[in-house]
Amino acid sequence: MLQTFTMPGGLRVLVDELPHTHSVSVGCFVGVGSGHENPPSCGISHFIEHMLFKGSRRHPTPRLISDAIEGIGGILDAYTSFESTVYYAKVADIHFDRAVDVLSDMLLQPCFDPRDVEKERRVIAEELRQTEDTPSELVHLLLDGAMWGDQPLGRDIAGDEASVAAFAHEQVVAHWARHYNRANTVISIAGNIAAERAAMAIAQAFDPMPYGEPALFVPSVPPQPGPALALRTDDSEQGNFCIGFPGIAQNDRDRRAMQVFDTVLGGGMSSRLFQEIREELGLAYSVGSYSREHHDAGKWVIYGSVEPDNLAPCLETTMRELRGALNDGITDDELRRVKEQVKGGILLSLEDTWSVASRNGSHQLRYGRVIPVDQVVAEVEQVMRDDVLRVAQRVLRQDALHLAVIGPYDDGDELRALLTLA
Repeated sequence: MLQTFTMPGGLRVLVDELPHTHSVSVGCFVGVGSGHENPPSCGISHFIEHMLFKGSRRHPTPRLISDAIEGIGGILDAYTSFESTVYYAKVADIHFDRAVDVLSDMLLQPCFDPRDVEKERRVIAEELRQTEDTPSELVHLLLDGAMWGDQPLGRDIAGDEASVAAFAHEQVVAHWARHYNRANTVISIAGNIAAERAAMAIAQAFDPMPYGEPALFVPSVPPQPGPALALRTDDSEQGNFCIGFPGIAQNDRDRRAMQVFDTVLGGGMSSRLFQEIREELGLAYSVGSYSREHHDAGKWVIYGSVEPDNLAPCLETTMRELRGALNDGITDDELRRVKEQVKGGILLSLEDTWSVASRNGSHQLRYGRVIPVDQVVAEVEQVMRDDVLRVAQRVLRQDALHLAVIGPYDDGDELRALLTLA
């Protein structure tokens, strides 16, 4: 059962007791990410995520931090997203106090050694170059930049080499001090732990965390008009593509219908795109879609990797499937199947303590509450075919269509000619 505690200064602590498990997961959700950044701070939230693993007061080296959790068989990791920076540990239930000690020390007492700041610039530069050398990843960033331009939605979460190289030590420390505060943080715990004991441990360990204010998102501006093509020519042995449309925001009334629409079109091996492009025509090994909802905007993306000569027929088939969804919607059989697929996926995701803690923490940051699973299932059940058709007609707009391609192509005229929903 989920219990919520609000500590002085607005620190929110969520504890989901799962007594049938043998583990406990502890996640620290700090409400700052790339969506809160403008030049010259692009990528600084991700940079701080790296720095917090470099040493803290009680664990002054990276080795001591990792050994403190991995040495007891646990998992310690972190990630930065558009909305937040998340640090988490998953340990056996007998090691709960160790996990809280390490995470609180990392977040509240990082060393920020200037020498480590310089080292980490080089590490993140290599991370950025690795993405540049991976066309299947880079094509998503190419699409984002083409669609959204010079705003957070159009940039790499990690920034770029120029911005990372320019961070001053004082700038990094100031960003951490401003945003790692009680009003901007959620601690989410799930596993074999009593809620009162967990809350007491967090209250003690995070007592030094300062008061403060939630971070403010940079308001999004509308995407670039379409239809448009962003083409990057290289000599790779595959063609990688993304088709993107502006989607819906996180509190939109159509978000469950959007979930069903996305699943029907590209969500898994039973989807229309996978069945037609891979199974029926054999045009691609990888093809699918995803939807991303943010505070005031969203996107819907189709992606795939193909043999170079198969790009045009693959895009032709994709556009045909989109026209079908736009004009005819989905069938009753698809609606029934996808409802069960969506509900089953939600329920299966709750088998792991970190999955539960992650869902609870991200919901609390995003919506200000944890949406009960039963409510989500009921909302999915209420989706009708007309709802899905309405979403298709909202999203699939010719004047918002973008295509990004990386591969051995010199002339984009043929590709541009395919970008039609008429």
